[in-house]
Amino acid sequence: MAGEVHRTASVPEWKKREVAELIEKIGKSRVVAIVGMREIPASDLQQMKGELRSSLEIKMVRNSIAKRAIEGSSTEVRPLADYVEDQSALVFSNVNPFKLYKMLESAKRPMPIKAGARAPHEIVIDAGETSFSPGPMVGKLQAAGIPAAIKGGKVVINARTVLAKEGEVVSAKTADILKTLEIFPKNIGLDLKAAYEGGLVFPAKDLAVDVDAMVSNMATVAAKAFSFAVEVGYVTPDTISPILQKAQARARALVMEAAIPEPGMIDLVLMKAAANAQAINGVVSGGAAPGAAAAPSAASAEEGKPAEEEKKDEEIGVEGLSALFG
Repeated sequence: MAGEVHRTASVPEWKKREVAELIEKIGKSRVVAIVGMREIPASDLQQMKGELRSSLEIKMVRNSIAKRAIEGSSTEVRPLADYVEDQSALVFSNVNPFKLYKMLESAKRPMPIKAGARAPHEIVIDAGETSFSPGPMVGKLQAAGIPAAIKGGKVVINARTVLAKEGEVVSAKTADILKTLEIFPKNIGLDLKAAYEGGLVFPAKDLAVDVDAMVSNMATVAAKAFSFAVEVGYVTPDTISPILQKAQARARALVMEAAIPEPGMIDLVLMKAAANAQAINGVVSGGAAPGAAAAPSAASAEEGKPAEEEKKDEEIGVEGLSALFG
């Protein structure tokens, strides 16, 4: 029995061209990313593309074509193919992945949640007065499970109410009342799933960092490291100048304290010695130190001394100072 021959359908030329063009573009781009586009209205998508055109290029192709192009590129890029799913698009940019993530998050805008969608987070209605006048709105709120009443001519919500927990399917009544209250739980925009740069693929969870806080922390750590290096005398091109300045200041203080007759500082040493001598002379002679008033007891003790005895005391004081300073 002759063997059966199975023929595979040939790939259309337009697909081959598109894959080849994408492979070339991936190879030339600094950053290649995969973004999700689910539930983005066409008008909003066009507006986003216009706003981001100066920083990135969005290429929307079939998932099969995107995967073929990525898998046909360099080995480092190929892990990106795992993130091509659902409604995806390729993004080409010169902006680093961290800035790209922040840019795409900033471009998102609030959007009413649709019935049947899952709550992205806990949806809560706080208690308090609303802007609605009495009327059918009270019944509409109550039908959605929100305790409402009329007080002071206004519709008031009596208690904080959780309409949907994170991950729960939103009912039609809940979606309708949220839209009426102008509460938009969802932000629509391009969801960055992963980005490639310099041989590395970054998942979105690794890009969701507070860059400003990190830079601030790094600056604080760098300042502490610099101070520590100066304190312990660790010499680098950046620390050598403050280390020498600190050493000079400490050397000057030591010369002054120890009264070392250093030629460059002899004037300062003599000035300090003179100040000390004046203070000691004041104490020895019973007078007050410079800038201080004489104590009454000391003044009383000196009254009535003969002039000769006072002169003798002064001579003893001078001789004592001579012995101190050589």
